[in-house]
Amino acid sequence: MQDMEKELYFPVVIPTCNRIGHLRECVESLSRCTHADKTELYISVDYPPNEKYVDGWKEIKEYLKDIRGFKETHIYFQESNLNAYYNMLFIQDRAAEKYDAWIVTEDDNVFAPAFLDYMNQMLKRFEKDSKVYSIAGFNMLRPPHHARIFKNYAFQPWGYGVWKMKWNYLCNLNWAEIYEESSRHTFKIIGLYLRNKWLFCTYMTVLLRGYVEGVSNYVTDNGLTLLYYLLGLYSVFPDKSLVRNNGFDGSGFACTIDAVPHINEVELSDELTFSYDKSKHIPVTRKWYLPIPEWTKKSAKLNKDPLTYVLYRIMGREKYFEWRKRKGF
Repeated sequence: MQDMEKELYFPVVIPTCNRIGHLRECVESLSRCTHADKTELYISVDYPPNEKYVDGWKEIKEYLKDIRGFKETHIYFQESNLNAYYNMLFIQDRAAEKYDAWIVTEDDNVFAPAFLDYMNQMLKRFEKDSKVYSIAGFNMLRPPHHARIFKNYAFQPWGYGVWKMKWNYLCNLNWAEIYEESSRHTFKIIGLYLRNKWLFCTYMTVLLRGYVEGVSNYVTDNGLTLLYYLLGLYSVFPDKSLVRNNGFDGSGFACTIDAVPHINEVELSDELTFSYDKSKHIPVTRKWYLPIPEWTKKSAKLNKDPLTYVLYRIMGREKYFEWRKRKGF
């Protein structure tokens, strides 16, 4: 059960494997955050998938012998390779054994000193908000009305906070049923196309793929952003980014500088603090914060064309797929 101290500070979880330089910068930036000394750190070191990763893995094992600056550290070494996704789930499950909420980061993020203050305040502030399901630390959007914090339907994975009950709820939903049920809400899906063609393409891809059980809930930032949009849920964002992602150097498996060319514009000030006026209304912005990536531009024409959705909506799922088969799609 969760510690019943008067002031509760939520833990930080980090999955890692071999990127010693990134991990060192990540952990040391966290140790400089306000209230790091009251924060528990959970780290899971995945077993290297092949010889290429062994040297970095060994360096990480040595580095983790002497981490300081935190209330307590919990280090787990995997005996076989889980891969990045399941290593992330593993370390979140460990934090969930003691806490009702936690802060997640990959090993290539670095943080402003105000990051933990912001996360702890927001996790407490929005715990009972039925529409807020995550707290984002990274932001490249212009905040509406000069707001200190605001809501957006995007799920941003570069340093985020979640609650156990809300996280489990999302993971246990039948996503395939939600995609199918949402297809009957024409204005919502056409609105998705007009507002965010990337997410529309993602939606049509999963809708037309006919996901099987166990695949549709493979949790990704795109998948959660789509789910947030369809269910009317939000993340909370700060007006200025408290995180910088250093993973655009080819060392990761999902980051390319072409996808986020403005990532290097993020500046983390050591003097940046965080506070907000609890009495003010928290605005919502529906602007999208990233450019349309190349994979969407090159995606199948059917998945990008709004007429595909119209046909699917008019014909119904079975007749639509029969028609596709006849046409050789």
